[in-house]
Amino acid sequence: MGSVLVGCGGGVGSGGTGIASGVTDGTVNGYGSVIVDGDRFDDSAVAAYAETAPGVQTQTDARLGARVEVESEQGKATRLRVDSALLGSVESVRADGFDVLGQRVRVNATASSGPVTQFGGGYTGLASVRAGDAVEVHAFTLRTATGFELQATRVQRLTAMPEYVRVSGLVSGLDAAGFSLGTLRVVAAGADVLPAGTALANGESVTVLARKSSLAPASGPAQQLHADQVRVRLLGRPGDQVATSGVLGALDLGAGRFDLGGTTVDYRQASVRPDASSLVAGRYVQVRGTLAVDGTLMAETVRVLDGRSSAEAELKGNVIGLDNTGLRFQVRGVDVDAGRADIEECPGGRLTEGAFVEIEGRLGPTGVIAKSVQCKEAPTDATIERKGVAGSVDTATRRFVLTRAGGSIQTVSWSDLTYFRNVTPVTLAGQQVEVTGQLVDGVLVAKKIQVESEDD
Repeated sequence: MGSVLVGCGGGVGSGGTGIASGVTDGTVNGYGSVIVDGDRFDDSAVAAYAETAPGVQTQTDARLGARVEVESEQGKATRLRVDSALLGSVESVRADGFDVLGQRVRVNATASSGPVTQFGGGYTGLASVRAGDAVEVHAFTLRTATGFELQATRVQRLTAMPEYVRVSGLVSGLDAAGFSLGTLRVVAAGADVLPAGTALANGESVTVLARKSSLAPASGPAQQLHADQVRVRLLGRPGDQVATSGVLGALDLGAGRFDLGGTTVDYRQASVRPDASSLVAGRYVQVRGTLAVDGTLMAETVRVLDGRSSAEAELKGNVIGLDNTGLRFQVRGVDVDAGRADIEECPGGRLTEGAFVEIEGRLGPTGVIAKSVQCKEAPTDATIERKGVAGSVDTATRRFVLTRAGGSIQTVSWSDLTYFRNVTPVTLAGQQVEVTGQLVDGVLVAKKIQVESEDD
C-alpha cells in the first residue's frame, strides 16, 4: 500500500444512466464495475485513494456504503477518491446513533431514508458499537432544525486510531480563531484552507484533518481540536455539471427548491424520477445539474432512490465461501444472504463455489439480502475472484502462483494499481489470499490482493 501527493478536482458524473463525463459524488451500492447510487463506472484502470494526512492520498478500496467521488470519461473512472466523514473515537451511543468528535451520527435502517447503514470491522449493527471504539464513518450531511447531523452510510471499527483524526460538518460560530462543528471547537489559526484562496463562511460544508494529539478539552463541556487542514467541500465551479446525493430537506414546493446537505437545489426545470409526487422531505435523492454563480445546483434530473424503482444493491462476481445450509456466501468481499432469493439459470437450480453470478437485493446492516441470484457466463472483461494459497512469488516480475482448493493453479500478476490489504508482496508467500482482478491471456491481473482479518 502506498501514499502519493495528489490534487483534487471537480466536474460531473457519468455511468449507467448515460450521462457524459466528469465527477459523481455519492454512495457505493454495488460492484461489477464500481456502482455509485446506481450508476456504473469501469474502475479497472484506476486505484482508489483516501486522504489520510494533509496532502497525502493513500491507496485503499471503496467498500459497500463508502462515500466516494468518481471522476470519469464516458463511464470509465479516471480517479476514485474515498471520502470518510469521521475518523475518531466514539464518545457516546444513543438509541438512533452515536457521537464522534462532537458530531451526532444517525444510523439508518430504512431504504426510503437513504442507504441502509453498513457495519464492518466486527460490528453487526448499532448494538455492537461501544464508547471508546476507534471508528471510520462514511456519511452525508443532513440539515436539522437545530443545525445538522451526519447520516451514516458505513461504520467501520478500527483496530487503532490513525495519526490524523478527521471530522466533517457545517461551519458555525466562525471568528478569527476558528469555528465550531457541532459541539466541537476547531482552532483554525495556522491551518491550510483548501482549495487555496477559499474564505471560510458559516454554513459551509468542510472536512478537517488534525493530529489526534491536538484533541483536548476546551473551557466548558466541548472538545477542542487544532486543525492542520480545512478542506471546503466544493461541488465544482460555476457552469460545471455535477452529480451529488443526500437526503432532501427544506422542501419549498412553491419555489421549486430544496436543501441537499447544505447545497440549495433548484429543480424547477428538472426531470423528476419516478415522478414529481415522489419528492418528499426526508427521501434520499441523487441530483444532476449545473452549478450557478451563487452555488445553487440547477437540477436537470432528480432521482428518488428509495429501493422501490431500483435495486438497493447490485453485485456481479464469483461466489466465495459458499455455505449451502443457509445459502450464505461472499461476492466481491460483500456478505450475501440468499436464503430467500430466486436462484435463476444455475445448473440444477443450485449455487456452486466459484460460480459467476449477478445479484439484486436490499441492504442489510452487514451486506446484501438477495432478491435474485442469476448464474451467468463471466464476460471476457469481467472482474473475477479467486481464493487460494500464494506460492512461487517473484517480486521482480510481480507474479505468483495461486493454488486453489482442489489443486488447480492460477498465475497472478500485480501492478502499481493493485491494492494489497493486510499483506505485502514480501509477505505473500504461503498466505491464504483472495485475489480480485481480470483475466488477460490466462493471467489474473490483480486489482486487489487481500488476506482476511478482524478489521474486515
